[in-house]
Formats: sequence, structure tokens, C-alpha cells
Amino acid sequence: MIKSVIKASTYKTPPSIIEGICQLLDVLKTGREQYERAAFSVADPQFRYAISVLAQENNQYECELASQLSILGVNVDTEPTQSIRKTDVTTDQLTGSKVALPVQLLQYCRENEKQVINAYRKILNEPYLMDGVRKLMRTQLNGIMYAFLQLKLLSITAF
Repeated sequence: MIKSVIKASTYKTPPSIIEGICQLLDVLKTGREQYERAAFSVADPQFRYAISVLAQENNQYECELASQLSILGVNVDTEPTQSIRKTDVTTDQLTGSKVALPVQLLQYCRENEKQVINAYRKILNEPYLMDGVRKLMRTQLNGIMYAFLQLKLLSITAF
């Protein structure tokens, strides 16, 4: 009779990878919160939908990465982010015409896109990233880049 013993994995994720994923979670969380706020302040339904898609994708990717971190044994803080950056878009800051809001939102989206892509690439360039996490993150990066592309195309045709 053959006995097989399942041994616990001795793989320990490098701290730089965990730190990078945590920074990415912070970027995604901040972006999601801003996109959720912005979606309620936009009058154009197509633009509102595109912003809502970004918020939904940020939330989904945030949850997936948090699950991966918990699998790796890292406690993930699920509390809302309290730090609001100076590039945040709020309806109090926006006055004037209806064009001001979409233009300012598009500027924020461009800045957030750069932050997100840089955070993903920083982690994807790590040589010791596990293959499953790497594949997940590539899929996420492609999805969020597609959502940003849709928003850019909409902005070209609408504004």
C-alpha cells in the first residue's frame, strides 16, 4: 500500500512582491472610490457607464488581489482608504460648464492610468512572482487597459 503525504509548501513570497501588490491594491482602491464618486456627477449616460466600468473593474481586481494575498498568508486591510490625494476629483471643486467635469475627469483618468500601469509593471517585472499570480495580473492589466481605451475613444467622439 502506497502512502502519499501532502507536504506544506515551503515557498515564501519575497517581501518586495507583497509590498508591490499592497501598493497596487491602494492605487486600485483609491481609483475605485474616485470613479464611484465621479460616476454620480456625470450627466452623459455613456460617459457615466464608462466611468462605472472602471470603478467595477478596479473593485473586482482589488478583491482578486486581496484573495491572492490572503492565500499567501498576508492579512489584507479591507478598510476604506482614508488618504485622499490632491489629484482626487470631487464635485465641490468643479464649477462652470458641463464640459469642465468630463475634461477634469479625463485628466484624472489619464493620471490614474499611469499609476495603475506602473504599479502592475513593477510587480510583473519581478522574477520571483508565481506563475498563477503573474497570469492573473496580466489578465487584469489587459482588462483595465481596455477599459481606459474605451473611455479615451468615448472622449474623442463626445468631447
